[in-house]
Amino acid sequence: MDNKKQTFLIIGSIAFIAICAILMVVTLVWEAMKLDRQKSLVAQTQAPVTRPGSESMVDVNRFQTMIGDDERIMVLIPEGFFQMGSDTGDPDEAPQHPVFVSSFYLDQYEVSNEEYTRFLKATGHSKPFVPVFDDDPAKLLNPEQIAVGMAWDSAMAYCLWAGKRLPTEAEWEKAARGETPRTWPWGNEFGVQNANVKGEQDGYRYTALPGQFESGRSPYGIYDMAGNGAEWVADWYDAEVYRSAPFQNPKGPEVGKHRVVRGGSWAESAVNVRTTKRFAVRQGRADSIIGFRCAKDDG
Repeated sequence: MDNKKQTFLIIGSIAFIAICAILMVVTLVWEAMKLDRQKSLVAQTQAPVTRPGSESMVDVNRFQTMIGDDERIMVLIPEGFFQMGSDTGDPDEAPQHPVFVSSFYLDQYEVSNEEYTRFLKATGHSKPFVPVFDDDPAKLLNPEQIAVGMAWDSAMAYCLWAGKRLPTEAEWEKAARGETPRTWPWGNEFGVQNANVKGEQDGYRYTALPGQFESGRSPYGIYDMAGNGAEWVADWYDAEVYRSAPFQNPKGPEVGKHRVVRGGSWAESAVNVRTTKRFAVRQGRADSIIGFRCAKDDG
């Protein structure tokens, strides 16, 4: 091999090594910048949680509200960051991660039988399936009780009829826990006066009328985000979605086998009505424990 070729190979090798070194440095700097940004965003959302009980005194008047096309009260959930998920809950709740959610409106109460019946009469949509309890389905069908027994498609159909939509999983969780991590909508200690869950200690064996638990409201004044009726949300379920979800306004996977249900129900224990608890439910399932509420874009 002549000297020119040797020189060329040496120069090429040196250039290749230099380029690799530069790319490595750029990558390290970029990852450091991403880490610093994430730490900064986490800091924005980790304000101390107030003592349990004090946060239940929610002044709903300080929130902006509107009346939806179905004549139901909706509360504005302001844009901002919050910590989604949990590192101490079930595996599909991890990792906890900062998420930015744009402002939107959410129904203050779960949809009631009376309101859902109005939709059925207006559209001719099929009635929900409600299992019989003690041979008396009326225990779930009081007009003022929350509506249950509709599949995901029917819940979505109601929301569209009302000029709304189902909330995303991220929107639902932010509305439930606010911008400071908390185990339940009201705080980090559970009390029977906070939510309608399994058992009759809270005064209800089955579903309760919407809005009966004043001390259980979320930081935005939303009722029954824990217990009473579990709630359909828009997203497909994926146990690993938090590991790669978009940082801003995540909408879940594009396809899936199950939909996400949030909030737990009157048939669940306290641990299963946590703000971060996720349920994977077949889209066509109609059950006496599942209801819904609607969301609407801000503007």
